Amino acid sequence: MRLYLLPISTRRTLLYCQKLQPPSASAASAITGSSPSTPTSTKQKQSWGDYIQTKAALTWASWEKKESGWQKSVVGYGNHLLRKLPYEEWALKSVPPLTKARQRQLEAFVQEQAQEQGGFEKESSAEAEKGGKRGKVLDVGKVEVVYPGGLITAERVPRILHKLATEREGHHKKWFWYCLAGMPVTIPIGILPLVPNLPFFYLCYRAWSHHRALSGGKHLSYLLQHPSRLLSYTPSPILDEVYSTQRFPLPFTPEPTTGPEAETVKHPDPAKVVEAMNGKNTSSTTEKTVGGVNLGHVLEEGEVENGEVMLLSQENAKKMVKLLDVPELEVELERAIWQVETAVEKKNREIGAAVKVSAPTVDESKKEKAQ
Repeated sequence: MRLYLLPISTRRTLLYCQKLQPPSASAASAITGSSPSTPTSTKQKQSWGDYIQTKAALTWASWEKKESGWQKSVVGYGNHLLRKLPYEEWALKSVPPLTKARQRQLEAFVQEQAQEQGGFEKESSAEAEKGGKRGKVLDVGKVEVVYPGGLITAERVPRILHKLATEREGHHKKWFWYCLAGMPVTIPIGILPLVPNLPFFYLCYRAWSHHRALSGGKHLSYLLQHPSRLLSYTPSPILDEVYSTQRFPLPFTPEPTTGPEAETVKHPDPAKVVEAMNGKNTSSTTEKTVGGVNLGHVLEEGEVENGEVMLLSQENAKKMVKLLDVPELEVELERAIWQVETAVEKKNREIGAAVKVSAPTVDESKKEKAQ
């Protein structure tokens, strides 16, 4: 698999896991140096979870094709709800669960690297046949982490990954059990004729979704136990090109939408953002309005760094998907950008309301002057 770190704003970063195709039998034999065995079956065994997920996706797609009826209505409301699910949850769900077989492979890979770095001799052929299986260990390799080097330094990548893997762990645990507890309550609805028990199925989906997000976070946390041996950091010139060609202004709020513990991304050229936000007129008497909030002065670089600025537009996101050749990433970026833009607009409305409340009324200002 391959991980992408894609900053949406200076305070929020999207994580996406691209599932790579496993090597073919011929490629595996080339790595191990052995002759490929006669395949008994080219089809991989599908887990029950994957089977149910595939079946549900096919059913949902068939309902979307309906021209009318309750199925079409359910799909419309369902898609609206799914779009509002936090993009952070979708991000963790893109990371596959850490299976026991996968964990054993990673442990063997870490042990092998430790032996090589410590100057130990390579295991003998007899040991390899018995349990080492060096060829299979080589197949595991490191997980590549792709990120824009112009926005994120290699030293900060592990911190960002750790934050994304653990920050919502408590939330997912709590709501997983809440959904399980709510399922029996919805069972009587199934007695109604002709109507499926939609609340029950929704709670089933949400419980699975929270559990899957927890599993993805645990997989990331395990990789971060040995970051230098299991992760390979790759700054991407493609991502740098996309972010450097992003046109401003973009949505901005002088107060961040996240807490102070969030991992921030500093824009490499805040002066460029300030110039675009303020326009050509940079006079000190110019009042700058952002999201309906009158800042009362020209936007300065410090406010850009302390606030939150969008770094990616929907247009540039499509360009990124095309250049990376990862089509399944488009819907994840579209959802994340929409949610962050919505959060920025909401924060600006809150600031605007606070400004109106704190501003003295006309009568109050007259009383102050009279005194």
